[in-house]
Amino acid sequence: MRNWITNSLYACGMAGLPKTLFLAQRQWTLVRTFKHDFFAATGLYESAALSRDTNDDAEHVVLKISRVQSFFGIPLAWTGRFLKQREYRLLTHVQTLDQVPQLIGEYGRNGFVYHFIEGQSLDEKPQLPDTFFDELKLLLHRVHTRGICYLDFNKRGNILIGKDKRPYMIDFQISMRLNRPFCKRLCRMLQREDYYHLLKHKRRLRPDLLTESERALSKHRSLPIRIHRFLTVPLRTLRRHLLRLLHRKKLLIYDDSFDPTPENDPTRYGP
Repeated sequence: MRNWITNSLYACGMAGLPKTLFLAQRQWTLVRTFKHDFFAATGLYESAALSRDTNDDAEHVVLKISRVQSFFGIPLAWTGRFLKQREYRLLTHVQTLDQVPQLIGEYGRNGFVYHFIEGQSLDEKPQLPDTFFDELKLLLHRVHTRGICYLDFNKRGNILIGKDKRPYMIDFQISMRLNRPFCKRLCRMLQREDYYHLLKHKRRLRPDLLTESERALSKHRSLPIRIHRFLTVPLRTLRRHLLRLLHRKKLLIYDDSFDPTPENDPTRYGP
């Protein structure tokens, strides 16, 4: 029973990401699972230096696999293929930007691989240079000019500060490309919400840099934001209660090797 429930709640089931993968005639080994939730699993893979006699650092890539596991017997691998294909296709439209995941290739029907971006997410609350949010706004603008609405800018884990101190954006899973003439109004409206979340992060992480107009905009919740919160907050609360209940009843397996995302970690919300 426990295995069945755990398998159903996570994209790759209890097996998780593959421990090794073969890419470019080399073997890569899983060293860390960044995220594993209902829809996808993302992990860091390492390939040792080509020669042990060299002092070259190991190379790293990231593998993302959208859902392959059935949900209590209902096949859902087809949803994973759909999510993977749309994200992969969308990323091809921003490959000229070096501050987004740089694709290496597809992995099976439900996955793809991209170059690892070394840095820290805003969730880790790193020290941010004074120019960071100006550069992030410029990067977001460049993504927007390609007709893309990011839609997931509220999550600080999707924004990185690289080793070069520049901003990077990852995880385009729910982003949309609305470049048709009849979609322009909707596209502009959704892109405004991306800027709202950018200012909210700036207010929380570098409030000393906020102008008065930015501060006001960062506190103004538009109608789409209010509707989104009205619909998603109860669902998020219900999911947390369910995960906590299943874990307390010992019906959900959780250990260090499984490594789900913190948002889906049943131990995060207490006994």
